Amino acid sequence: MASEMDALRMDERQRLCWLKANRATLMLVGICWLGIIAYELLAHRKPWFYIIMVPVFAAIRFVSYRYFVRAGRMPQE
Repeated sequence: MASEMDALRMDERQRLCWLKANRATLMLVGICWLGIIAYELLAHRKPWFYIIMVPVFAAIRFVSYRYFVRAGRMPQE
């Protein structure tokens, strides 16, 4: 399956920069998410949905990683 990197015909250097930008974006979203949790807690509200979703998203990422690693393996000869 073609990715956006394939559609944009990126070379290896551009692919690495794209992946680094994705990682930075993910980190920024995570920091914002933690900020929302802290804000809600300081306002004496319990943000259960936000708190519960942190490990849920981590589990989804781990399971999808394991799936893609297994799917990407070449058969042993």
